[in-house]
Amino acid sequence: CKAINRTPIEFRVGTDAIAIVVNKSNTFAQNLTLEQLAKVFSDQAANWSDVDPAFPAEPIKRYVPGTDSGTFDFFVEFVSDKVFGKEIGKEAFLKSANLQPSEDDNVLVTGIEGDPYAIGFFGFAYYQENAAKLNLVQIDGVTPDFDTAESGAYALSRPLFIYSDATIMKDKPQVAAFIGFYLKNVSDVIGDVGYFPASAESIQKSEEAYLNVVK
Repeated sequence: CKAINRTPIEFRVGTDAIAIVVNKSNTFAQNLTLEQLAKVFSDQAANWSDVDPAFPAEPIKRYVPGTDSGTFDFFVEFVSDKVFGKEIGKEAFLKSANLQPSEDDNVLVTGIEGDPYAIGFFGFAYYQENAAKLNLVQIDGVTPDFDTAESGAYALSRPLFIYSDATIMKDKPQVAAFIGFYLKNVSDVIGDVGYFPASAESIQKSEEAYLNVVK
């Protein structure tokens, strides 16, 4: 941006969170540490007992978003890379046994629902649609919800932003108008695409940043 004389202005618009889910009959993996979660989705654990000796000595069946998915990238960055390091995080994930990727979340739900030793992940909103079919896994004792995602207490959450530049917004009123429309409506519709709305305080800060340019 600096190279082309742009000064980015940040507008917080929501929060993303990934839900880790298992089969309804799974009573052993109700709470995993981040380190255990990384191991579950890696070549370091073939069976559940490799993650914790108290878990069953049964193969882990992994149902995950496709590698072209932003959800896949999010998981690798926030879990695999964080625990194993960027050099081997993604590779360890992709070398997992019984790894069944799909771009279709319905396929993931069906797979996990039909296998007592399955585990997978996708956007939290999609879990909410299928909560009757799946169990939600806590991470380090924290359940994903609006408050834990907003605060960052839930490890698999991140703030979402859009960006613009003051000069662009002034020179192109249609851009400024679109951002104003976006900020006014985003919290009402963002849940439809799988994200949590940002807090009222965060949206207010975004609106203030917007008004500082267009006033």
